[in-house]
Amino acid sequence: MSKSDHDFVNMSQEYELKDWLYRNGFSKKEENFTKLKNIINVKIKENDTSKNITWATLDNSLKNHKTWFSGLAAIGG
Repeated sequence: MSKSDHDFVNMSQEYELKDWLYRNGFSKKEENFTKLKNIINVKIKENDTSKNITWATLDNSLKNHKTWFSGLAAIGG
């Protein structure tokens, strides 16, 4: 059985990451987008950019490691 592409974060799809930012109360500004990519690569993937992560993993990281995301600007911020 193949894996659904919709389950995995596609780092090259800027609009998907910006949508995730917005859905979680963060601004979609370019600076936040860059910071989010860094959080994913450094904190979640532990500098192994060949790893794939799911949207659920990203959501759980926000829930369990709020400090990782504390540098992201809120919507309107």
